[in-house]
Amino acid sequence: SGGVLRTPRQVPMMNSRVMKAGQLLTMNDEVAKILRGLKLDKAFFADRIRPEALQELKPTIPFELDIDGQIEEGRNSRAQHKRDSIRRSNRKKLTVMKVVTQRNTDFDIYLNEAVMPVLAQALDALCRQLTKMKQQGDCLDPKVRERFNPLTWLGQQLLRRHPKCARTPRRQLLYKGFKDWADWEKGRREMLRTREDVQEVFGHFMLRGGVSYETIWDVLVAVDDTLKLDGCFKNNREIQRAMQGQNLQGASLQWKDRFQNGVLWTFEEFWYHLANTLMMHEVVPYSVLARGAERKSIELKEQQEWMEKVRMAEDEKSGEEELKRHLTQEYAVLYQKLMANPQIQSMINEGKILTGDYMRQGDIGYEYEVMPHGDHIQLLAEFLILLGLESAKKKEEEVHESAIKASQSPSVFRASAKAKKIEGAKEEERYWDDGLSSAWAMLQKVHHVELCDGVVDGEVLKQVLVPPVGFNLLRGKVEYEMERKADNGQKFDDDGLLLQSDEKPTKEQLASRLGMTISRLEWLHKLFESFL
Repeated sequence: SGGVLRTPRQVPMMNSRVMKAGQLLTMNDEVAKILRGLKLDKAFFADRIRPEALQELKPTIPFELDIDGQIEEGRNSRAQHKRDSIRRSNRKKLTVMKVVTQRNTDFDIYLNEAVMPVLAQALDALCRQLTKMKQQGDCLDPKVRERFNPLTWLGQQLLRRHPKCARTPRRQLLYKGFKDWADWEKGRREMLRTREDVQEVFGHFMLRGGVSYETIWDVLVAVDDTLKLDGCFKNNREIQRAMQGQNLQGASLQWKDRFQNGVLWTFEEFWYHLANTLMMHEVVPYSVLARGAERKSIELKEQQEWMEKVRMAEDEKSGEEELKRHLTQEYAVLYQKLMANPQIQSMINEGKILTGDYMRQGDIGYEYEVMPHGDHIQLLAEFLILLGLESAKKKEEEVHESAIKASQSPSVFRASAKAKKIEGAKEEERYWDDGLSSAWAMLQKVHHVELCDGVVDGEVLKQVLVPPVGFNLLRGKVEYEMERKADNGQKFDDDGLLLQSDEKPTKEQLASRLGMTISRLEWLHKLFESFL
């Protein structure tokens, strides 16, 4: 009565592409007659489906569609109806949870798919065997009659006629029909059990407490994408007809007015139309749902791996910040020593240079150079190491190797103070060697010096000996120059993750990274444009 459609649920419609077993059995033989007599068709399958399974998942009439006041007296307020709806929903969730946790949730479907068609044939064969034995009467060997056990004979028939043992095209087609019908029926129930998933998707499109009718199609697309149904859901003709209001023949005008742009739909109203369509029509088979669940699991695993990489990158970034603070503290102490060193000050204020050549008093240019050993060399080495210039580090084997070179070739300048046997030099003193010189050349390159020869002068010293507050900026410039020098074509994003190209991500990549559907991404884009 009124606007509520009360189409009785008759025999569930099966896939029209699946032919009846009886339609192919046109041969005039005994087996064909037997199978036609058993009527192992879709009606046989539907009659044995447990109706309580769908009744437990049947949607209730939402408040927006209760035009004729079918909700009981005393529940006519929207708030009261909403509370009642929540209670009913909670009861349904408990019921569904109980059913889902049981091993025989859809056992009736399994029985109809694998047992009932085989059992019907086996029972028919048993009856025919008993009839044949009765007709033989006394002509039947008494020993044969004594050995005959109906249960054993029935069990043998069940094994011989099992779908896995079907070899003839006729029986293969018969069992294929039952398999397909079971696939559709199980898919119907599984789709009705996805209410919470659909509600979550629906909530992503809500504005002002509901979803505008013109956005309902985007919701359908998002549901299809979320469940990975490859268009099987959104392209279904019956779903499209239901959401366009084409199944409302004989309904009141108030019902039809709900299918207009600008009308806000609640989830209860959306689910009522969707669930009734799922109950009355074949929309998504279970095999498609299973494939979608498997793909969703794989994508979820990939997303978790990506999030783990992001987390590791953030941890690494956090560790780098801690390292920067530690290096700044070390540099603050070193900076005071550098600025207080007389040799360093002589290069800054008096124009002296550090080439690494050992100059004796009386040599040409002696007054313009500082000694290549001493405390100032050690301080500069520590400074270069803090900047991350690995070539400034001196290893024991390198010291030994330089000593050998110095003994073989006295003209080699870049050796340790001990190897060069410099007068007045201590064994533990660092000499301005090739490692320090090449590290200083890198600093010269960072500051765009015309000649990067590794010679220390006052002009570069003034630029590199920055106050502690600017140390990390200087170190960043050095790291950038080192990465550019060792450029291998790779680039990294803000999270420290490797990017494959300079191109911005596609919608599919962005949706996967953000964990949302493309439909919702496009909807948010339109919404942002409307704000502009």
